[in-house]
Amino acid sequence: MDKALTRFERRRVAWALVCAALAFALALAVTVLRTALRPSALYTGALLYALVVGLALFNGRKKLPFLPLAKASTWLQVHIYAGWLAVVVFLLHTGFRWPKGPFLQVLAAVFVLVAASGVVGLVLTRWLPQLLARSGEPLTYERIPEIRAEIRTRIEELVTLADRETESSTLGDFYLKHLMVYVAANPGFWPSFDGQDRPYRRTVEELATLERYFNVRERELAAGLREWIEAKRNLDNQMVAQRLLKYWLFVHIPASAALLFLGLAHGVIALRYSSGF
Repeated sequence: MDKALTRFERRRVAWALVCAALAFALALAVTVLRTALRPSALYTGALLYALVVGLALFNGRKKLPFLPLAKASTWLQVHIYAGWLAVVVFLLHTGFRWPKGPFLQVLAAVFVLVAASGVVGLVLTRWLPQLLARSGEPLTYERIPEIRAEIRTRIEELVTLADRETESSTLGDFYLKHLMVYVAANPGFWPSFDGQDRPYRRTVEELATLERYFNVRERELAAGLREWIEAKRNLDNQMVAQRLLKYWLFVHIPASAALLFLGLAHGVIALRYSSGF
């Protein structure tokens, strides 16, 4: 395990060094071209568009896993570091200045959106799977509603048993006043993996305050309720995390398609009115 991690870290360092070396070489080449009064913007623009096209091909590679086009993990590493290199080329292309003119500003804004959503996706795909492991076995997103319904059914069964087998309505009242709302509630936007989200904490604390009123059978049933409350919290975390992993692509992919179209239009216009390429 340690050796595998070491190899992974070495590959990451190697990719980073190659990317840094290419960025330095490009910066030096642009400086030379500008000193020689060559149209460096056309060269960097062509390179930037080629990188954007190459980055877009990664999504096509994911949809064609059966083709012998190297491992998906290798494509992912290329995608990540080519993305960072594209940011460097963009800065060199614009001269580290925000462009003027509506069309160029829109194009630059779309590029920034693509780059920012790519960084967000990188963070999510690196961070969320590790946190998901703390919330039990990973589930497919489509199964989550079914499991939510099952949790609600199990909780209602325990409450029904409490009403039938005990002479107290404490658990039934707790369900009607607190637990039913928690079970039916949809999770928020961001996952909570430390148990400190307010609805969960409030529900657990309310159940704990009632424990002194429980008889022996109610304590047994309350223990079962705690397990299902914990299961519901874990399921909410799974749902939120997978939703984030799923929905960030709805920003990144359409923005990338817009960037391809606008970049092509910009390139055609630049070549049309340029005499130095």
